[in-house]
Amino acid sequence: MMCSRFRLLIAVIVSGGCLAAISTETLAQAYPTRPVRLVIAWAPGGPTDLLGRTVAQKLGETFGEQVIVDNRPGAAGTIGAAAAANAAPDGYTLFLGASGMTIDQILYKSLPYDARKDFTPIGLVASGTTFLWVGASLPARSLQELIALAKSKPGELSYGSAGNGSYPGHIGGELFKLKNGLDIIHVPYKGAAPAMIDAVAGRVSFVMTAGLAAAKPFLDSGKVRALAVTGDKRTAALPNVPTFAEAGSPLPEMNIGGWFGLLGPAGLPRNIVVKLNQSLAKAMVAPDVLARLAVLSLDPMTSTPEAFSDLINTGIETWAPVLKRMNITLG
Repeated sequence: MMCSRFRLLIAVIVSGGCLAAISTETLAQAYPTRPVRLVIAWAPGGPTDLLGRTVAQKLGETFGEQVIVDNRPGAAGTIGAAAAANAAPDGYTLFLGASGMTIDQILYKSLPYDARKDFTPIGLVASGTTFLWVGASLPARSLQELIALAKSKPGELSYGSAGNGSYPGHIGGELFKLKNGLDIIHVPYKGAAPAMIDAVAGRVSFVMTAGLAAAKPFLDSGKVRALAVTGDKRTAALPNVPTFAEAGSPLPEMNIGGWFGLLGPAGLPRNIVVKLNQSLAKAMVAPDVLARLAVLSLDPMTSTPEAFSDLINTGIETWAPVLKRMNITLG
């Protein structure tokens, strides 16, 4: 009798496990059954926002459910990141993260989340060359002229960024200052787009952005010009613009450029992660998405969730000693 009861118990456990597996698989196939929210931690109009809207639209087409963009700007992206990290891990709140996440983990004394523990990496989306832009009215037509101008007027020049701790805006600007021994004032904004507007107006001297999105309207009208780009080679988008190394002020720490990737809150079920990763990989090779990325001067990227996780960890390890030399800490 004991043997019969044991067999019955095993049968119930096995059948229960099968039912759970079937239920999980069914949920994965059904997901999503309602609109999905994509949190973007930057103001509308900037490169991250424009990229996120492109991804949201294409994922919505794939899912047959709307993917709604939720802009949460402020505090160099940490407000939006915290909102996404604290959401329910059910696949209905996603986050478009950027390489600045790895820097925030080092810069801030206390964050309401941990970039390594409070998110589920889903997959990379794109990477972008970093440009240094000046307004047309600034009397500097090369990087060396900008450096000379800053040295002749210590404390008078300024640069705008998408916020304290933002990458590449704030961190790139501080690295440029450090490498060239400059005294330049940092002016934080709530996104790259408003910083660019003030560069055009002459209220700040330069801005560093990932990709062309924030500068494109002003570039076409001749109101801004790029003095240098990161990377080992020039970008096809602006082939006449030299790299920082060619311009005499190498920034090897920024050669990899900035990356963007899709994440969910920690604990996101594996089956949903897999479905999102597959949908994302399909979206990023769609002709209309590739065309949009080309306009933004961004390169499409795809990855496994595991490779994305490794990139986040490596970024934190790489920037820690650099930021220590720059002596930047935020509350």
